[in-house]
Amino acid sequence: MTRALGHLRPPRPPCWPAGSWLVGGAVRDLLLEMRPTDFDFITPDPRGAAMECARASGGSAFPLDEERGHWRVVADDGASYDFAPLAAGLTADLQRRDYTANALALNLHGALFGLDGALTDLRGRILRALSRENLEADPLRPLRGWRLWVTHGLRPEPRTRRWIVELARSQRFGRQPAAERVREELERVLRHPRAAWGFAKLHELELAQTYLREWAAGAGVAQLGYHHLDVLGHELEALWQLSWRFPQASLALRWAALLHDMAKPLVRQWDEARGYYRFFDHDEDGAALAGVVLRRLRCGSACVRRVQALVRHHMRLPPESPRGLRRWLLRYRELLPDLIELQIADRAASRGPLARGGSERIRTLYAAHEAARDFMGAPRPRPLLNGSEVMRVLGLEPGPLVGRALRALEEAQVLGDVKDREAAEAFVRWWYETKTTAVEHTRDPGGHRSE
Repeated sequence: MTRALGHLRPPRPPCWPAGSWLVGGAVRDLLLEMRPTDFDFITPDPRGAAMECARASGGSAFPLDEERGHWRVVADDGASYDFAPLAAGLTADLQRRDYTANALALNLHGALFGLDGALTDLRGRILRALSRENLEADPLRPLRGWRLWVTHGLRPEPRTRRWIVELARSQRFGRQPAAERVREELERVLRHPRAAWGFAKLHELELAQTYLREWAAGAGVAQLGYHHLDVLGHELEALWQLSWRFPQASLALRWAALLHDMAKPLVRQWDEARGYYRFFDHDEDGAALAGVVLRRLRCGSACVRRVQALVRHHMRLPPESPRGLRRWLLRYRELLPDLIELQIADRAASRGPLARGGSERIRTLYAAHEAARDFMGAPRPRPLLNGSEVMRVLGLEPGPLVGRALRALEEAQVLGDVKDREAAEAFVRWWYETKTTAVEHTRDPGGHRSE
């Protein structure tokens, strides 16, 4: 039953159509003294309301579901406004919602209405589903319940928790929401300060086994040696270390911390002589697997490429010698400082019986982190030769070998080995001779791999 719950100062969006109600998450966030950015209205004329809001906000209006009359406006400031028909009345709309904390409505004058128990549950930080049927109506709702637990502190009561787990199991081989909607919920938590705790709860609610099954496979996979946690536990610890040490970490870096050892269950081998497991090529295979997972979630191609590169190179620790460090910084410049931050988080999360001297190594990595910042802030050396000149000196046609020669020359300039044009020409000749007379290693020798 819908009842009046009091008054609340309404927000001032660009427009508030006549006869409309602000419902759901925006009202919940206002009551929790959070700033909403997504506004859901039920209104007699959704299309007209969307057009009016678009004009007032400078945004664009488009139909979400023309058949059902649902419209959305995305404003210039990034806020979104959804408009749905007020067809069956306010009570019927609230009764169709997922959780009591979202069964709330506010009018332009600040009158607050909601279903019985909605305000009590919200004040008690309780997540209570209105019914199992309501959760089943939209397959995203169980995942949204998990996200609200993390971002809003709304703890699912026992029956709701049981329903979420049961629906998570049924969704593994059944109806799932659009990948973009799943990604949005996962990334909201990934950006949150409690991200590591949140993804532990994702596994606990069996939602990880549905949406991140490759990652969930790391649960119970022992490592020993350098690690005191299983694979999944180590990745969660690495994400926590990253969030604590580098709270401004980018989304791609957070994904890399969460997924960096995801291939370990696939490549694990027991080493009888050493008495612990080894994971050959888990960095290369992990990069490929991360690409599969993130593309399935419809992540942007730039994000996918960066996560893959970070995972692929996370074992390439910077050398301690000044000359070796400069060469390493140049080689991995495009991944800095993210790569070192990932390595710090990874090393801090490894505290097994063989991980002695971990604090010293972390201090060394922090020193490399400071060196990386200085390196990135310094101007790049002016090239002594361009591509055409390299082709002339070496008698080459355009191709990837020219680019590799230029990169090698830049490295030699940074290291101070080449200082003038004559030395540059001699260097590229020497470099080309070594590349054409020796068999190249398939693995990059420019760093120290560590298990």
